[in-house]
Amino acid sequence: MHDAPCQLADSQFWWCGPDMSGLHTPSPGKALSATAAAELKKPAVEIAHFSYLAIAALPALDPERYSSLLKLARVIAWINRFSSNARRLNTERVSGPLSVDEIRSAEYVIIRQCQQSAFPEEISALQRGKPISPKSVLSSLQPQLDEDGILRCGGRLRYAEHISDDARCPIILPRSSRVTTLIVKRAHVRLFHVGGTNQTLAALSQRFWIVSAREAIREYEQQCQACRRQKAKTLQQVMAPLPSHRTKPSLSAFATTAVDFCGPFFTKQGRGRAQCKRYMAVFTCTATRAVHLELVNDLTTDGFLNCLSRFVSRRGTPTDIISDNGTNFVGAVNELQQLVGKVNQQRVANKLSAIGVTWHFNPPAAPHFGGIHESMVKSAKRAAYAILTRADITDVELATCFASAESMLNSRPLTYQSAHPSDDIPLTPNHFLIGQVGGQFAPACSESSFSPRRRWRAVQHLIGQVWTRWMREWVPLLNPAKKWRQELPDLKVNDVVVVASNDTPRGQWPLARVMEVYPGKDNHVRVVKLRLATGKSLVRPIAKLCPLC
Repeated sequence: MHDAPCQLADSQFWWCGPDMSGLHTPSPGKALSATAAAELKKPAVEIAHFSYLAIAALPALDPERYSSLLKLARVIAWINRFSSNARRLNTERVSGPLSVDEIRSAEYVIIRQCQQSAFPEEISALQRGKPISPKSVLSSLQPQLDEDGILRCGGRLRYAEHISDDARCPIILPRSSRVTTLIVKRAHVRLFHVGGTNQTLAALSQRFWIVSAREAIREYEQQCQACRRQKAKTLQQVMAPLPSHRTKPSLSAFATTAVDFCGPFFTKQGRGRAQCKRYMAVFTCTATRAVHLELVNDLTTDGFLNCLSRFVSRRGTPTDIISDNGTNFVGAVNELQQLVGKVNQQRVANKLSAIGVTWHFNPPAAPHFGGIHESMVKSAKRAAYAILTRADITDVELATCFASAESMLNSRPLTYQSAHPSDDIPLTPNHFLIGQVGGQFAPACSESSFSPRRRWRAVQHLIGQVWTRWMREWVPLLNPAKKWRQELPDLKVNDVVVVASNDTPRGQWPLARVMEVYPGKDNHVRVVKLRLATGKSLVRPIAKLCPLC
C-alpha cells in the first residue's frame, strides 16, 4: 500500500531514495578485465573513426544531386574545415569565410573521386610504378600522378615554361561524368552562353583535358535550358487542306468573305485644321479572290458596322465572314448577335430580318491562318500608295483612290496569261463581278430584238461558263503546297513551350504548359490552349510556340 501523505515526513525512502549499498561498485584501484577495458576504450575511437567515414559517404555529396561545382566544392570545404577544427584546440581553429586554397582542395577531392571511378586501372598501374595498357584511351596522353594524387597529362609540353603548370599538365577528366558536366557548365556560364563549342573548349583547355571534349560540350549545350530557350525554333506542321469554302463554286461573289483593316491614311480637313486618320477595310472573296475596299473613319465597332452595312448593300449578304480577333470585330459580332436576338424575340413575319452572318475568328496572333486576305491587304496598300504618292488629299479623294485601287486589283489575272492570240483571256475577279476584265464600260447590245427572258438565260449561261473555267483553270492551281510540306510530331497536353511574342525580347518570352489541343480535320494540331505561370490562359497557334522537350 502507498503511504499516506502524513507519513511521508518520516519516510526514509521519500527523502533518500532506494538503498544502493547492495550494488557492486569496483574500487578505483582494482584492475579491469581485458574485455571491460576494450569496451570502455572502443566507443571513443570507433565513434570518431566512423563519424569521419559517415561524413565522407553522405548521399548529399553525390555530384548528381548538385547543379553547381562551386556549391559542391563549398560543401566539401566546410566539412573538411569542421573535421580539421575538431582535432585542434579552440585557439587554433580556423574561422571566417572559406579561402581559395580550401575551395581548391575541395575541388581536388571531387576530381580525385571522379578519376578513381573512371580510370581505376590506369591509376592503380601508376601507383605501382607500372605503365598503363596501350589499349587505354589515355595512352596517348602519357598520364602521371601529381603530389595530390590527381591524374594529369604528361604530354610533350611538360618543359614549356612560358605557360602555366595547369596548361602544361592539364587534369584528365572522363567524358561521361557528372563532375565533367559541372565543369563544362561553369565554363559555359562564364562565357554567357554565347561562347560556342570552340571558345568553351579553349577556356577548359587552360586547366583540364576532357576525353572527347567537343562531344561533351555539345552534349551540355543541348541540355542547357538557357541556350535552348535562346535557340529554340517555332513549331511547324504540314500545310492543312483548304477549307470547303475555298473550292466551293457559287453563282455570286463574296459568299464567303474575309475582312481586315489597314492604314492609317492621313487626310486634310480644311485650312488650319489638323489631319485626321482614315483606314481601309479590305473585303476579300475567298473563292474568286475579288476585293472590295471601303473607307472607314475609325477603328470602333460603330465604324465597322457602318462599313459592313455599305458592303452588304453593294455586294449582297455573305453567308460567312472570316476575320482575326480584333476588338472592333469582336464588338461588332456581339452587337449583331444582340440585334438578331431582339428580332427573333419580336417574331417578325419577315424572315429576312432574322438572317444572320456566321462569323469565324482566326486564332489570336495567327496571321498565316488568313493568308488569303493578308496578301490582299498588302496588295491593296501597295496599290493605294502608288496612286496617292505623297499628296495631301481629302476624304472624298481618298475614297476615289480606294475605288481605283479596287478596280486595279479586280483586273489582275488569276490564271496563266498565254501569248497565243487564239487562247482565252485569263480569268480575273472582274469576270465574277461585272462579267468582263474591267477598265472599260460594257459595250452596247447589238441585238435588234430584245427579250428579257432570252437575255437572262444568256447572262446565266455566261456566268456558268466563267465558273466552269474557274473550276478547270484556277482551282487546280491551289493543290500544290508552297511550304510546310513535312509532317512533324504534334504537341500534346502537358508539353512545356516558350510563347513567342513580338512585343518583348526573346530572353523574356514566358514559359507555358499546353492544357488543351485543337486538332484539325486532318488530325494535326495547329492551335493549342496554354496556361502561363501566372495562371492566365490563352490560345495560340503552334507557329508562335517553341518546344523545350
